[in-house]
Amino acid sequence: MPVETLVRYLKPELRHATTPPDIGDRESRRANTIKRPVLVHDARPRLEAGDLALETHGFALENHTSAVANFHDKAEVEATYYPEMHALMRRVTGANAVYTTQHVVRTEDTSNFNLSYARFVHCDYSLSDPRDAAEKLLKERGDDPDRYRDFAWYNTWQPVEREVRQNPLAVIDATTLDESDVVDYYYTGYGKKSLTSMPVENAAHRFFYFSRMQPDELLIIKQLDTRDELASCCPHTSFEDPDVPENVPGRRSIEVRLLCAFE
Repeated sequence: MPVETLVRYLKPELRHATTPPDIGDRESRRANTIKRPVLVHDARPRLEAGDLALETHGFALENHTSAVANFHDKAEVEATYYPEMHALMRRVTGANAVYTTQHVVRTEDTSNFNLSYARFVHCDYSLSDPRDAAEKLLKERGDDPDRYRDFAWYNTWQPVEREVRQNPLAVIDATTLDESDVVDYYYTGYGKKSLTSMPVENAAHRFFYFSRMQPDELLIIKQLDTRDELASCCPHTSFEDPDVPENVPGRRSIEVRLLCAFE
């Protein structure tokens, strides 16, 4: 049965705002978003039926057992988990090169807005100029952007320490997303303004999640793509499952942002 829950969308009156709104703490999130009821469907039956494709629907599930012992150790994650993700993304996407920009470990601790669950439907990048962002990163890493024909940005998202019961991640099936509904906003966390994007509500949106995700399962989410014929982005959000008992521990997870380059 689908989960009946509430998610936060960008307020509809901000769709055509002359200046993108700022979101970087609970107060600005509350001021610029609106809670709306949605149904979140379990994607596992679709997975079993072979009815999910990363480049069509914008998300996919993979199996991955990491060699990382402590995901709270930044150095260990960068030394071990990053190469694991690079190899995985090369295998899944066929990319010729993969670069990591950052990772975030999220827990039930709500004291830090940047590290707590992201409780509003959002994308991690603006859709306005995917090629420019990719070329800038490649130059910073000493690579030649002219070597590559196309670029795509992805997130990997994986539970750590225990299965996910409360605060799982929901995604919008990209085949139900109209890009004109995706609006720029500024994320102002981490002490800087970053142009990203989020959708306004559309009744056509279909939300999915993978129930009871395990630490050896990994979700891949499309974020941005220069290839017009493929899914461009997959908006996502944490959500509360009202059927999960209150004493169930909160979700712990790691997400990694990656750029894939294709020759």
